[in-house]
Amino acid sequence: MSTTEVGAWRGSAEKREQHLELTAEQNRMVTARWETAKEARGSLDGLMRGIEERSARHGGNLEGLDYSLKGLDSFRRKAAVSMKRPGVDAESVCEEVDDLNRYTLTFETDNYVQGTKQTYAELRDRGFEPVSEQNTWEDPVYKGINTAWEHPGTKEKFELQFHTPESFEAKSKNHELYELARSGEFEKYNTEEDPTAAVSYQEASDLLQNERYENVRTPPGVEEVSKRKVRATLNPEVDPEIIDHVRQMETDLKAVHAAGAAAKEQQQTSALGSGLGETLQADGPGLRDRLATKTEPARSPAAQAPAADPLPTQSRGRGRSMA
Repeated sequence: MSTTEVGAWRGSAEKREQHLELTAEQNRMVTARWETAKEARGSLDGLMRGIEERSARHGGNLEGLDYSLKGLDSFRRKAAVSMKRPGVDAESVCEEVDDLNRYTLTFETDNYVQGTKQTYAELRDRGFEPVSEQNTWEDPVYKGINTAWEHPGTKEKFELQFHTPESFEAKSKNHELYELARSGEFEKYNTEEDPTAAVSYQEASDLLQNERYENVRTPPGVEEVSKRKVRATLNPEVDPEIIDHVRQMETDLKAVHAAGAAAKEQQQTSALGSGLGETLQADGPGLRDRLATKTEPARSPAAQAPAADPLPTQSRGRGRSMA
């Protein structure tokens, strides 16, 4: 993608993000920063695969490697939201972002602390240093350890989350609620009569997210790893109607995501089928004959049946003609 061809950007109406915008210049800077992360993906993926292999004895598992690069539109949304704050511009967003390349390691609950400490040690041995650490296992709406790492020499940056399988599942189920809050969607419910309505919507979202952590066990000794932080306080007095509204908003967004995933899969299937059809049409019967020859087992002369009259063309074991 040439950044010189990048124009202005606006968020998707389908995802309720049309209030988010970037100018052409802002979008050019954001896109260029994303391209840099894309170039670093291969080496960072390899680094994390190696860590996964060496942490297997602690039950280490690398989750979601297919999504190790944040989507370009996702970064655009994040940048547009950030620049609504006073004093934040595209340059500072691009300089400070550390989660374009992002990874998640899970460890079984009882091995979590040991596996996390081993990963810290290995990353430091390879020249990386943590530039951000948050231990939120005491937080009611997000439980895990979030870190960001940077190599002083290469300037490569990436986010690394540490979860148990159960906390990762809860986090994944809460993704749409996180997106709603991140996009600023709740802000639209502020009015002159109730200028802080968005707070109630966020509190409703917090309650719904907390429900999914009900059966998630805290790893023993986790207080030894990085500084603990509690980011939210639950308010059980939130209006039930607002809770129901947020729950419906989450359901609607999940449906949008499901439809998008299904459409993408259909496009990939169609492209694959089209490519195969073009190959068969171009090579014709010659390709089919070569494939048939490769799959037909050779027989020794002694095992061959007596010669017989040849069968009609349509019955020689290749099925219907595709010409």
